[in-house]
Amino acid sequence: MSAALPLFLPEQHVTFIHTADWQLGMTRHFLRGDAQARYTAARQEAIGRIGRLADAHHAEFVLVCGDVFEDRQVSSRVIRRSLDHLRQVPCPVYLLPGNHDPMDAASIYNSRVFADNKPDHVHVLDTAGVVQVRPGVSLIAAPWTTKVPLSDLVTQQLDCLVPSDDIRILAGHGRVDVFAPQSADPSLIEVDELERAVAAGLVDYVALGDRHSTTEIGDSGRIWYSGAQEVTNYDHREAEPGQVLVVELTRGESASDSAPAQSVTVTPHQVGEWAFRTVEHDVNGGDDIAELRRRLDAFGNKSQTVVQLALRGSVSITERSELDTMIEEFTDRFAALTWWELRHDLVIRPDDNDFAHLQLSGFIGDAAAELSASAAGDGEDAIAAQEALALLFRLAGGSA
Repeated sequence: MSAALPLFLPEQHVTFIHTADWQLGMTRHFLRGDAQARYTAARQEAIGRIGRLADAHHAEFVLVCGDVFEDRQVSSRVIRRSLDHLRQVPCPVYLLPGNHDPMDAASIYNSRVFADNKPDHVHVLDTAGVVQVRPGVSLIAAPWTTKVPLSDLVTQQLDCLVPSDDIRILAGHGRVDVFAPQSADPSLIEVDELERAVAAGLVDYVALGDRHSTTEIGDSGRIWYSGAQEVTNYDHREAEPGQVLVVELTRGESASDSAPAQSVTVTPHQVGEWAFRTVEHDVNGGDDIAELRRRLDAFGNKSQTVVQLALRGSVSITERSELDTMIEEFTDRFAALTWWELRHDLVIRPDDNDFAHLQLSGFIGDAAAELSASAAGDGEDAIAAQEALALLFRLAGGSA
């Protein structure tokens, strides 16, 4: 009598792209002219880069965990162009409604323009629960159906699960409780519950959206925010923007080894092309201005870079004029250059030599002397006098 063959569960494997927070149609108040149009286009064009990444890694699908669109008021132009980009993705795409685009009565996903232009391989996860991608691989969807949910939509789905041999990916959106420990928000996602579900094998991976910087949650290596596909805030707020995650999951037993095979590999990939940079710099003379120029010059891809400046220190009127001229230059070169008002503290200290070579006399000379006296004080009046002196200096022909 021959020995019975050992029973084993066939090994399941899946590779997919985890992304979120596309917020297509997003505007930024500091972008002017064509910069806003280019930024809007870049957020859409990133979809094509995600599609090429999926093709290169033989991904079976792309999972977008919430906030696909900025809001329900985005134009039909944004919707149609976004769907055109999605049409080029070479695998199924699953869209989860989030807080910006909830699945309510006024949802974009219910609109005629979306329905008429949606490619067949794009699927909206509009109902909570299990969605089979293929035999052996399932998504557990937790869509937002209102902008103000009154419960934890993500861990709520765990109560409905029983053990399974399938690879299961929990798709959710929202803040986790570990980042808001004092908040009474009932929709906060309970990380401990997610960790327990992962440890028990109820889910193999938790794909989250809402946080715009790529972030691993917990210690299992299986709970992640992918971050947004393009930057949305300055680098002191978003450490790792513009990325998506290539996720590889394995579950089951091999015929040669009865030990359970349950592995995860998560690899971030850069797809974003824009950058929002914060530059803090002390300025107390010409050498510091020259160093600031070197720092700004060092940024690459300036037409897709926004810089937020915070300068601290004191300069003469001549130095301030040199600085203003430089700022005008870089304002033209960057997509935008703005001031970080909360951290910006640059004072003008009038110097007797500032106006000497201009030989001002009469009313203008008297005005310069009066403003110089006021500029030496403190408070809002002194700041206004300093700005007026700088302007007078330039108008009088003292610009560098």
